[in-house]
Amino acid sequence: MPTHAAHRAHETRRPGNPALTMVAALLGLFIALLDVTVVTVALPTMGSDLHASFSDLEWVANAYMLALAVFIVTAGRLGDLYGQRRIYTVGVLIFLAGSLICGGAGKYGLFGLSHITTLHAGRVVQGIGGAVIMPLTLAIIYSSFEGRLRRLGIMLWGAVGGLATALGPLIGGVLVDHAGWEWIFLVNLPIGVVVIAAATGIREPGRAPGAGRASLDVGGLITVSGSLFCLNLALINGQSWGWTSGREIGLFTGAVALLSAFLAVEARSAAPIMNLAWFRRPSFGGSVFAGFLLGAGMFSVMFYLSIYLQNGLGMNALETGVRLLPLTLMLILGAPLGGRLAARLGVRAAMAVAFGLMAAGIALYALVDPAGDAGSWTRLLPGLLITGLTLGILMPLSSELTVAAAPQEQIGVAASAGTMFRQVGNSVGVAVMGVLMTSRADDAAAEIRRQAAGGALTPDRIAAIRQRAVTEGLQHGVWFAAAVTAAAVVVVLLFVRNLPHAAQQQPAAAPAADAHQLTHPN
Repeated sequence: MPTHAAHRAHETRRPGNPALTMVAALLGLFIALLDVTVVTVALPTMGSDLHASFSDLEWVANAYMLALAVFIVTAGRLGDLYGQRRIYTVGVLIFLAGSLICGGAGKYGLFGLSHITTLHAGRVVQGIGGAVIMPLTLAIIYSSFEGRLRRLGIMLWGAVGGLATALGPLIGGVLVDHAGWEWIFLVNLPIGVVVIAAATGIREPGRAPGAGRASLDVGGLITVSGSLFCLNLALINGQSWGWTSGREIGLFTGAVALLSAFLAVEARSAAPIMNLAWFRRPSFGGSVFAGFLLGAGMFSVMFYLSIYLQNGLGMNALETGVRLLPLTLMLILGAPLGGRLAARLGVRAAMAVAFGLMAAGIALYALVDPAGDAGSWTRLLPGLLITGLTLGILMPLSSELTVAAAPQEQIGVAASAGTMFRQVGNSVGVAVMGVLMTSRADDAAAEIRRQAAGGALTPDRIAAIRQRAVTEGLQHGVWFAAAVTAAAVVVVLLFVRNLPHAAQQQPAAAPAADAHQLTHPN
């Protein structure tokens, strides 16, 4: 007759379906990350249809990212406390509700709001759902699998994350050209239904025998969320408000004050959101800092590559997506290569080599021709191939390091921390590169005015000046991103330690065995 303790131990590991778990996590991650980049190519069409200003269009992207940044730590902690499957399913439902609001914004106004404000509201709702989906997908994979399947899941998680980011412009271009901009949101609905159905197969890891449920640290959640809100809002609006304006200074001051309050609250909390001692663990602190630099470098460059191809070389959305495909294809190759490199060299050396090659690949983007035609995009190819390969290597390695350093009952908030640092890094990188791009655009506008005053200005000359400004702005940004990425090599070498040998061991590929384990768990 089973004892009560044995019954409790059994409860801590509820059975699940590995194949459904993998589908739920990977498809959910795909739609949440896709909606970060897919909107960029649709903004001109949205502006025309909704009679929106440039500022209105900026907030179509910014509303999602701001909501994502503010709620991401809360979402990870809720998953740890109340069950990953339950909170993940709620997050997907919220994301789908936001997608439906966005998809209908062209025809309907929510609660009497204008069409563009309805779209902004839908993007906020999407962002809240995305804040749940992104970290919990990694936490679910890490908690649900062990050994070979865990490595396979994390490899696929990194590959799908990179794919969704890189494919966003291509998918957006196809949908805008052939179905309408509404479908960049509505396409999430059938995929989301599959995710919710598959989520029934997720195993809840539960709590250790004899462990009670920790309380929710409300003070910590409020202060960290407020700090993230102030910081990200300041970074988003720095260009338009002016970096030294009263509003910017106030927001940055508020971010620092709230962060200080968060640290004070956590130091005294009986059940802190995150044990601050984690940051003294090299595998955790080093990996999240490296993730910050990855966001500030590579992910920021990807954003401005799309702008260069469209505004610099005059390509449309679909053409831009096609030109970025080499990066996507190399990312697919890089994801499985990362595990093999880690097995041979160790995680620390593999990440250092990958960051070094990535910095070199980013620097190669500076080869772009300020006077080139549309065919000159091929100068980007060496950089696209190298950065795509190394991004595929780094995403799963860095993410696994972050969650492996956390206790089993706090994997969700650890995954949230990794995602948060990468996202804040991306916001910082986009802001810095935006300043560099804007500086060149201002110089170009001044040059156009000078030449117009002299009466020697033609439409072709105006186009050439603007193209040179966009290209040189990208070049300046590229050197910043390459330097940031090179700094990540130093961070990894100084602060990252290898996982235990068993954790990083990567046996020879055995896809048939992996497939059998996924579909026949017992």
